[in-house]
Amino acid sequence: MTIDATYIDQIVQNVMREMNSRAAVAAASVQVANANGATTSESAPLQIAARVVSEDILVAAKAAGRSISLQAGAIVTPSGRDFIRKHNVTISGTSAAKPSVATTGSFIAVGTLPTCQSAASAAGWKVMAAGSEFEAAEVARKALRSGLVVSCGGEPSVVACLLNRTPEVRAAVISKATNLLTLTTVMSPHVVCLDASGWSFGEILKLLRSLSVVSHAPVTWKELPAGGVQ
Repeated sequence: MTIDATYIDQIVQNVMREMNSRAAVAAASVQVANANGATTSESAPLQIAARVVSEDILVAAKAAGRSISLQAGAIVTPSGRDFIRKHNVTISGTSAAKPSVATTGSFIAVGTLPTCQSAASAAGWKVMAAGSEFEAAEVARKALRSGLVVSCGGEPSVVACLLNRTPEVRAAVISKATNLLTLTTVMSPHVVCLDASGWSFGEILKLLRSLSVVSHAPVTWKELPAGGVQ
């Protein structure tokens, strides 16, 4: 077969068209990958601008399996905490990943508890008194806006039960055997109820100081829609 210049030129043009076509497909693939966020930028923390971070916001941001960066002072709702735990999300790069600034709350003594009340005062907590479990629950509800509340004395399970009848309040009973870190991480209680017996001055003091540096969810547990708070 005779191969002339015209035939060779046609072959070259065909090859060039094929190469250009493949290059266009490759470029389109890169654009799709960029649109989906599946690029090397995945290694960089995902910026979440919301002040209140709920599950809906994390889902909308496609945060599953990612490292996220929250703005200073951002609050993660209970559903947001669950999403972070279940979907292997890590928080980095902001004050949200650092220990909270130490704060104090209200300590309610059911009856006369000099040792516990003295420890609460030493820890910088506001000490309040209640004559019964029902009164303690009522005082706790009023004190919630000022921060965490600890009820001590009486029957702690009764105080917790009375408080948990209110949807926006979450109360938990703890003992010396309670894993405080697990409790606050999973449940984020607003009110901690404990029995007065068996606690020494030092143990109450240590407990209150530990509670003071734990981040707690806001008093109102109403979820916000994705992008609802910026």
